[in-house]
Amino acid sequence: MIWAALILAAGVIGAGVSIWQHLGLSPRARSWANAWNRGGVGEDVVLIHLPCISALAVTGSTAFGLVPEHTAAWTIVGGLFLLTCIVYPLLVILPTPPFIKPTWYRESRPKKRAAGKK
Repeated sequence: MIWAALILAAGVIGAGVSIWQHLGLSPRARSWANAWNRGGVGEDVVLIHLPCISALAVTGSTAFGLVPEHTAAWTIVGGLFLLTCIVYPLLVILPTPPFIKPTWYRESRPKKRAAGKK
């Protein structure tokens, strides 16, 4: 039970950091979106890995350590855990969908020029 509480705390902290970075309200929160990280590992960590690992930690610790089995809450949280287990590998394999990227990040990206126009 203590391990479940520790994993839950780590998941909540990870989710808080992920939300802070996603909102980008301060320059420090937006530092992951610098030119060096764009389209690379830094972008994937903030937009995919940290939120999914936090969701796995929160739902997994709740379903398998804190909620009694054979209850409606256990079924719901266990289902969310399994859904995250299915969605996470898909997000890693496929290109990052635009709706996952924050609005401020999409607006700050350089626009691609159309071919043939100067």
